[in-house]
Amino acid sequence: MGLVKKAAAQQPVADRRDGERDPAGLLAQLRHADPEERRRAALDLAGVAEAVPALLAAARAEPQATVRDAVLTTLVAHDLPEVAQELAGWLGDDDAARRNAAVVTLQAMPHGTAAVLDALLVTGDVRVRTLAVMVLSTLAHPGVPDWLEAVVDADPDENVVAAAVDAAQQIDDALARQLSGAAAARFPDNPYLQFLSTLAAGAR
Repeated sequence: MGLVKKAAAQQPVADRRDGERDPAGLLAQLRHADPEERRRAALDLAGVAEAVPALLAAARAEPQATVRDAVLTTLVAHDLPEVAQELAGWLGDDDAARRNAAVVTLQAMPHGTAAVLDALLVTGDVRVRTLAVMVLSTLAHPGVPDWLEAVVDADPDENVVAAAVDAAQQIDDALARQLSGAAAARFPDNPYLQFLSTLAAGAR
């Protein structure tokens, strides 16, 4: 009777990306020529604290919106002041997509964003101050009413003040009444602020 050789046990086929999923491999992949490879690397780096500087550099240089969004998604989870500082610089960018991405990302980072708001709200760039107020409209931070009140009390630009009142209306009726009344008193000739004050008073 002839000997029958045992079939060799089937070995699982290794995923070619398994070797790349360590932090060093993923950081290298973040610079890959293929945007999809960069996007995957950005998402796979979630929770890797030492990857933050590389992710910030990638966000700064990334030309593809889908990859940039993946990088920002990973950075949001870190919620660090250095991440918010990078994004704060985007608020003055000429690229509307980058400005919008910065606003949305900052809105999701209460801790990091709180570290940069004081400076943003007093910068000399009216557009940046307006976008900073937009960040406040959905920022989950207990200091939001105080920041909005400071804008209404001191900002010299009527449009920035109006943006602060609009933001207050999205947060709390009582806050909206307080700030719209103060704004209307500061700028009695501004019809929009007078309208917002009347509207807030009617929401009792």
